Parts: sequence; structure tokens; C-alpha cells
Amino acid sequence: MNGIIIENIVANAQISEDINIQDLVEKIPELIYNPDDFKGATFKLDYPKTAVLILPSGKVICTGATKMEDIEQSIRRLTEKIANVGINVDTNPSIETQNIVASTDIKKELDLSFISKNLLLKNVNYEPDQFPGLIYNMDDIGVIVLVFSSGKIISTGAKSMEDASKAIEMMKEKLSSFGIL
Repeated sequence: MNGIIIENIVANAQISEDINIQDLVEKIPELIYNPDDFKGATFKLDYPKTAVLILPSGKVICTGATKMEDIEQSIRRLTEKIANVGINVDTNPSIETQNIVASTDIKKELDLSFISKNLLLKNVNYEPDQFPGLIYNMDDIGVIVLVFSSGKIISTGAKSMEDASKAIEMMKEKLSSFGIL
């Protein structure tokens, strides 16, 4: 993906109509459960390095992955573990990507004031007193791009790898059109 790094993927799946979290935690003691802080339980994996949140609604949310294969593997390992203790769950649920965070570093200092004035777009917000980066909302693909003076560019909100990459490439093209790249 042309110097673009996937930093985090968040995805969810419905594995059951509902789950009794207390019962689940009693049967699978390695789950993290603190009902005063969070009504669900957390399943942490060392490899792939992810966390899967298990909600009473039967929904699971996986975060921390950098590849979709890691999301799939993490959810599969959790559902198999739950099924193995006698709780009925879908061990092959449909997984929906919610957010992909990607980044690149153009290794060049950027004048964000100049860029924000020259982008001339209603979807650009640069308020350095509130946030150190320029925020560019790409409504057409539902992605937000953050540009920092250090040259780091981050896309967030993408639902696909293609959109995450496309957003960063589009921003690089805009910077190039100003003679910055």
C-alpha cells in the first residue's frame, strides 16, 4: 500500500442473541470482567495482539488488529472457546469492519496554515489552539484525514483497506498539487 501502514482495525460480529456475561466469566476464567467499569467481558490475545469485547447483547467487538485475518482468527478463537464450555454461539459469524486507521509519513515538515488556506474546502478544520493537526473530512468516502506538521498523515473511519489507502493517497495528491511533495 505504498508506504501506508494499517495501525488498527475495529470490527464486530453478532455471535448470539444474548450472553450471560457472569456465567461466561465463571466458565472461562481468563476473561477480564469488572462490572463496575464495563458490563461486558474482555478476551485478550497475545497473538494476534488483539482484544475482543463481549457484550451482553451477544455482540463482540475486536480491536487492535492490523490485518483482517487477525480479526477473524481472534473472533474464531473466542467463539470456539465459548462453544467448548457449552454455551451456544455462532462459531462462524459474519464480521463487519467498523473502522480502519492507517498512516503514512511523508518525512517532510508541513506548514498547516498554508495548507488549510489553500485547500479551500469546507471540510477542512485547522485550529492549532484546539488540536495540533489539520482535519480533513472526506465525506464522499466517509473518512477523516489528519495531517500533522511533522509530515504524518492518518486516515480514520474507513470501512475498507481501499478507502483507508485512497484517503491518504488523495491527501498526498492535494499536497503535491501545492508543490509540497
